[in-house]
Amino acid sequence: MDYRKKILAAFAAGGLAAALFAGCGGSAPAADAEGKTVMKTLVSATEPPLAWKDADGKIQGYEYDVLCEAGRRLRSYSLDIDAVPPETQDVMMESGEAKLAAGGYYRNPQRAANYIIPENPIGASALLVYVKQGEETKYRDLKEALAAGLRPCPFTSGHGAFRILSEWNEKNGRPLGEELPVQSGVTQAERIQAIGAGQYDMLIVPGNLNIEKLSREEGVPLAPLAAPVQVDPTVVLVNRQEPQFAEELNEALGAMRQDGTLSSLSEKWFGSDMMRLLDSAS
Repeated sequence: MDYRKKILAAFAAGGLAAALFAGCGGSAPAADAEGKTVMKTLVSATEPPLAWKDADGKIQGYEYDVLCEAGRRLRSYSLDIDAVPPETQDVMMESGEAKLAAGGYYRNPQRAANYIIPENPIGASALLVYVKQGEETKYRDLKEALAAGLRPCPFTSGHGAFRILSEWNEKNGRPLGEELPVQSGVTQAERIQAIGAGQYDMLIVPGNLNIEKLSREEGVPLAPLAAPVQVDPTVVLVNRQEPQFAEELNEALGAMRQDGTLSSLSEKWFGSDMMRLLDSAS
């Protein structure tokens, strides 16, 4: 018996083998103590309240909690969850090193071609228009705000919100200009400060980023206009070689929506039931 087997035998004798492998996060073997196949799973390390890793290395957030609960419901699989930067998520999913990822993803043709996207969503997101608190009743939607001359903060290209706004811009006669203004490497806090300094007038981002809380912390309180630009389900991405895993995960997510688990976790992390957005949009 080699050194590793001796360690595992000692844990098993003490009834601790399951605790060693069954938790969320941490490294894991090909199969856990119950014989379930372990699937490397990724969430973002930098996007609260969806998911992030704090200064102590602890992972937390809405999508992390959802995947932990989904993992407990899987019959044949367990999830080895880690938090990494979004660009690392992309690399690990493309290489096949990771089998499942969550990151506030929207469904789009490219992702559908590269991954299995379970039918049941992990959450919901509305693309909202934020303006200075007190001005949110002056304009009903993005079109009215642009017509009044409000200037949007530049966008991050390549994200789902950028795609949605590009499509919206084309459908509505390009009120955002021939090309959307783009700026990379800028945090949401910096964009909020730019609005406070008068450089821009509105911020157009998904509503699951806790912008209202962040803007209060930054001393520039923002509030959303009544009408969202668009409402979308947020989904997870599964390696195309894992159809059975995707099917079992889809069942777990569907049950979590039906029994109110997703709504409860949404209330915990966002202060409201984001799943109602999907009902109102359908």
